[in-house]
Amino acid sequence: MRNGIICRYLRDVPVMDRVHEHITLPPIVARAVDTTAFQRLRSLKQLGSSSYLYPAAVHTRFEHSIGVAHIAQLLLGRVQRCQPDLRINDKDREKVMLAGLLHDVGHGPFSHLFEEVMSRKFGLLFDHDKMSQTIGRNILKVLLPKDDVEDVLRVMRGEPASHLVYTEIVTNKRNGIDVDKLDYFLRDSLCCFGKPTVDVRLSRLFNSARLVQYEGQWQLAFEEKVALSLRELFVLRTKLHKNVYQHRVVKAIDHMICDIMGAAAPYFLVHGHTLLECVCHEELFLKLGDWVLDAIESSADTNLKPAQDIISRLRSRDIYRFILSRALKSEAAPPDNWLNDVAEDIVAAVSKKQSTKITKEDIIVDQVVINHGKGNSDPLQSVLFFNPKRPSQSYFKMSSSASRHSTLFTPFAFEERTLMIFECRDTGGAVLKAADAVVSHEKYSKYFVDSLPFYNTP
Repeated sequence: MRNGIICRYLRDVPVMDRVHEHITLPPIVARAVDTTAFQRLRSLKQLGSSSYLYPAAVHTRFEHSIGVAHIAQLLLGRVQRCQPDLRINDKDREKVMLAGLLHDVGHGPFSHLFEEVMSRKFGLLFDHDKMSQTIGRNILKVLLPKDDVEDVLRVMRGEPASHLVYTEIVTNKRNGIDVDKLDYFLRDSLCCFGKPTVDVRLSRLFNSARLVQYEGQWQLAFEEKVALSLRELFVLRTKLHKNVYQHRVVKAIDHMICDIMGAAAPYFLVHGHTLLECVCHEELFLKLGDWVLDAIESSADTNLKPAQDIISRLRSRDIYRFILSRALKSEAAPPDNWLNDVAEDIVAAVSKKQSTKITKEDIIVDQVVINHGKGNSDPLQSVLFFNPKRPSQSYFKMSSSASRHSTLFTPFAFEERTLMIFECRDTGGAVLKAADAVVSHEKYSKYFVDSLPFYNTP
């Protein structure tokens, strides 16, 4: 190694971040950053296709992952200072930073959309968390002893362990309050809206946090005074899903990219292998990035013409047209195959009353689910609280009784399901008329509720 590279790993490495400003990475974390597997995250947009709606949303998994590592260090550092009895040391801080750094290293092109492509088009259950474990293990095994590698992977999974007090910091499966979400809440809202849209100070939140053993497991607990701030985080999650991640324009473009990848997959090769083959082999998977869309577009292979035609539409903003949406009642339980039934009924209605003929491939009937992170349950009731002014009082969770929650700031529901219908080609209004008639029929209308308008209706 050159002298400059050797010196880089002898001291903390400074990084300038758009959200957290000045960040310092310990040498071992910097070494993980400088691996080719992690550097690949520079080519993955954090929000996939959302930049087609919000032009500034071009931030990457690379910067998000560094931000998560930084916040993990801040939180565990605070606990280390305020709870010396836990005997947290610098090695523990490095472990939790590495877990935060590597938690997303298994994402494919266009981030979460890649999993949908694999599922919808090929019936393949690709899990980026499992791929992160595989890639993370190979990065860590040259940096840490075997036992420490397993500890970092366990923290990435959010898996409880008696000898690790901080397994909920990076991935909190209990209630969703973890440093991963704290970073992307701040980063995504900054890049999409120009400023963070949540009034939660990390310093105040972390100053109110403790790591405690409760019901046999180590959990992250907070002073009860920050309960409303935590509620705001859950609400922000729904706003980001509504305004960004599952916005009708983003969903339309997601479906286009899904169709592009589906049409190109049998013919587009990476180092002589198809996309499906790349998913099954780590070395090939690490070659994938958002660049595949440009590569498909510029390929001379005539087999890719159908995919290139969709890309051409995307480049000229001729995106799939949003037809209508309907919110489902919270108690509605339509049959498992109801989306397919709606699509078939729309096709039949168009064929019966219009001169235009369509097939199911010409329309998309989708269901969008937005919640606070725990289905239709209140995640705040899964958060552990304490009152420092009452040291004799035990730790507690907010109950659903009126004495323990605000009637003003507590939603009456925590999940919204919405039917969205798109047409893939212009049908001169035929699909719009048919879709409106179909969803208004008593066969389906019983599942829907009149909701607050969010889009101008066509």
